[in-house]
Amino acid sequence: MTNLNFLMTLLPVVFMIHDFEELIMSNSWLAKNREELRKRFPKIEYFLTRQRFFELSTAAFSVAVAHEFLLITIVSLTAVFYSLYEWWFAAFMAFFLHLLVHIVQWAVFRKYIPAIVTSIMTMPYCIYTLMLFVKFSLLSYLQMLLWAFIGIVLMVMSFISAFYFANKFNLWERKQ
Repeated sequence: MTNLNFLMTLLPVVFMIHDFEELIMSNSWLAKNREELRKRFPKIEYFLTRQRFFELSTAAFSVAVAHEFLLITIVSLTAVFYSLYEWWFAAFMAFFLHLLVHIVQWAVFRKYIPAIVTSIMTMPYCIYTLMLFVKFSLLSYLQMLLWAFIGIVLMVMSFISAFYFANKFNLWERKQ
């Protein structure tokens, strides 16, 4: 099971590889594609405008990423050291779903979106790790479903707090 523990501790690294693409590309991509978003997906563009996504600096977006990175690192390391596989599985499935959402976004948008390259690159890690997790039968299928749901709910809650702090930082940064 040491291979699985190694893969579990890799989750924060894989997360950051993925989020580096988002950090580097998001601001310029949003600026270049805002009008197309407004025309093709007006509700999404309205939501992003209302949440001030177009106003966030790269530094402010980094605050949100750091928030998520700290959470996923704490959960991953704690899960490995204390065998809290349920909590790690919740974080892992939230990340896996996050990647799948990016792949669907890319399929719908039909051109590059920030995060698609690393979403595709990290998908083998997710699939292999999930297969190994299932192989070791650490949770029943029902437990996996429950913890995946818990992970998704917690991910939404953590995104809300992450972008709350990002917006606060953005306001502070603009005053400087």
